[in-house]
Amino acid sequence: MALTPQNNDAFFREVDDEVRREQMATAARRYGAAFVGLVLIALIVLGGFLWWRSHRDAVAGERGETLIAAMASLSAGQDAQAGKPLQGLAGTGTKGYAPLARMLQADILVKDGKAPAAATAFLAIANDASVPQQLRDVAMLRATSIDFDTITPQAALVRLKPLAVTGNPWFGSAGEMAGVAYMRMNQPKQAAAMFVAITKDPMVPQTLRSRVAQLAADLGANPVQLADSPAS
Repeated sequence: MALTPQNNDAFFREVDDEVRREQMATAARRYGAAFVGLVLIALIVLGGFLWWRSHRDAVAGERGETLIAAMASLSAGQDAQAGKPLQGLAGTGTKGYAPLARMLQADILVKDGKAPAAATAFLAIANDASVPQQLRDVAMLRATSIDFDTITPQAALVRLKPLAVTGNPWFGSAGEMAGVAYMRMNQPKQAAAMFVAITKDPMVPQTLRSRVAQLAADLGANPVQLADSPAS
């Protein structure tokens, strides 16, 4: 049901607060605990290149083994043990391993409760033209999710614009944050359009699509009925 002008502001504040609470409660689980998995995906994307290098260059092979060992330590909760190897890899200057090591270092900062430093580290990776684009996109998403409440909605939209588009692998997460940013700017039509677009994308996880479908409906839009949409 569409909102009347009298209850617009109150509604936006209520939804904004609820979304922020949910995002803060799940951010570490959704982005932090799964981050090692995201790095593994990135490794698969770069796998062919790194495999070739490891066979061509023994040093590169050793660095790859060091990175995998550090990731195993992180998975086991042994962040301190992973710290020194990651520091060494981050300073190698190699395009394949250094950015991944830097991203894992930033994730450790998140786990240590150093959110501002972590956001700065992720943002530095996202703005580094020497880093593969896939990793830059992940880093930008991470940076924005961490300091979403400390930057202006306009700044968040600038960061998220390249990611919050249909077809981008991170459209769901980036689009959800972009929609909330529009709501904070009191632009319900733009927010609703973003949420509806997410519900139409079968590549977005269904849990996220269900969440934004409710937001779209509350804003007076007609989201896709998930039961009638293609399976995720």
